[in-house]
Amino acid sequence: MSAWLRPRWLLGHLVIGVIAAVCLRLGWWQWEHALRGDGRSLGYALQWPLFAAFGVFFWTRVVRERLSRVARSAGPPTTAPTVHVGQSWSFRRSDTDAGPVPLLIPTVEVAVQDGDDPDAAAYMHRLRWLNADPRRRLSDYPGFDGH
Repeated sequence: MSAWLRPRWLLGHLVIGVIAAVCLRLGWWQWEHALRGDGRSLGYALQWPLFAAFGVFFWTRVVRERLSRVARSAGPPTTAPTVHVGQSWSFRRSDTDAGPVPLLIPTVEVAVQDGDDPDAAAYMHRLRWLNADPRRRLSDYPGFDGH
């Protein structure tokens, strides 16, 4: 079964389809009014199909992004080769959707002195988690609440 036709996406497809059909019908209605001499309706007749196209485009992007996120998280972890450049830095290539990205990564752990402040410790943990893989987004962080 195609990932686009899974039950969790079908309701969204249906809603977007109904909204697009309503927008197109409203555009046709405005077009009929424009042909009768209502000049203002001409602008609306052109806007309604754009609204429908925007909704379909946005929904397609949302579904593709979610499906690619699921595919990335389900795939095997990749290990990039590491080349030591100096005493405390290493150079590693990481492949992303946009192509390989060179990363400078510290190879020596710096002593973190944020044990007194749990918020600072949580913030530093999120930063280390994000730095571990450049394809990660903050919204993917486990337990991220949007604040």
